[in-house]
Amino acid sequence: MMSAHPDFCCVICERQVNTRWSSVGPTEEQPPVCRYCEHSYAEGVGKPTAGSFRDRRNAMRIYALAEALHTAAMRIQWSTQYAVA
Repeated sequence: MMSAHPDFCCVICERQVNTRWSSVGPTEEQPPVCRYCEHSYAEGVGKPTAGSFRDRRNAMRIYALAEALHTAAMRIQWSTQYAVA
């Protein structure tokens, strides 16, 4: 069975994600975030308890994107404040 999504590049880790063998369901790779980044960046928040599975998964992907942006902004702020040029 082919995946519903084409191959994509994860916007967080910039890894090329092959969706050829990705099954449809809870383990399906969904652009723009790979499963690894989705799990690791959304690890600190409690999982949503209301809504359909797809809605809860989208909420976790959005949180992972927001956390990645926050982390990148904090790295920039730290480097401009403490790094010696």
